[in-house]
This record gives sequence, C-alpha cells and structure tokens, in this order.
Amino acid sequence: MAYEILTANLPASEAVAIRAELPMSEMQGFFNEAFLELSEAIRKAGATPVGPPFVRYYAMTPERVDLEAVMTCDKPVQAGGRVKPLHLDAAQAAIVRHVGRYDKMKPAYDAITQWMANNGKHASEAPREVYVTTAAEVPDPSEWVTLVEQPIA
Repeated sequence: MAYEILTANLPASEAVAIRAELPMSEMQGFFNEAFLELSEAIRKAGATPVGPPFVRYYAMTPERVDLEAVMTCDKPVQAGGRVKPLHLDAAQAAIVRHVGRYDKMKPAYDAITQWMANNGKHASEAPREVYVTTAAEVPDPSEWVTLVEQPIA
C-alpha cells in the first residue's frame, strides 16, 4: 500500500496522560483501563475532551513497549494517581492515514521515515497514533482508521 504524506500544524492543547512500560501482550488491557481513567479525570475536573485519543510511542522491542495514552481537553486538569497533566506545544507534523489492523502499521511508519529523510526533516518528539475509529465503533479491523502523526523539525 502506498501512503500519501501530508503535513499539518498540530495545535497547542491541554491534555492528560498515563505513561507505562509494559509487555506487548498487555497493551490492549492497558489502553482500555488508561482511556477510561483519563476520561474520568477529565470529567471530574469539569473539562471536556477535545479530539480523539492517541498514544505516543517512546520505545518498542518485540517484547516490551514504552508508551503514553493521551487525551486532549479544553482546560488543564490536575494530576491524580497515574494521570498526569500535559501541555502539548503546537508542532508541524508529517501525517499518514492508515486503514486496517494496528499490527499492519509498520509501512505507514516506514513511509514517514522515508519522507523525513527525503525532505531534510527529523522527529521532534515521539510519534502519535490517533485512533479516528475504535474497535467498539467499527468491529471490522480492516476498516479501522488511524492517523500516524510524527511531529517534525
């Protein structure tokens, strides 16, 4: 599959996050718990979610992953338990739209890496996987839509 790389300016935003390092086999359970926890923290603060949830990937091996579940919101939220407040700075990003299973996304990342090399850009922070659709909304994995956003400099 050929991927079209787009560039866009990501806006600055307030957010909440839960970061973890865990075995690959525990990712799905982590996401389910983390996004519920983040939603509850936003609700308790009287804030409103803004945009779809995403995950930032800091490091990955075949066995383990260092990642951060993130939800943006309309105002700052206090830390509590595993939930940490974040301020995301505005950034330019290379973006690719992937349709299909999450475990088939490597070519999307490869396309962004090649585009950055061809255009003299480098990653300015960890890449984001923005989940436009979820398994709960769209049961067929071949129809899942994910944006890979790589902030660049």
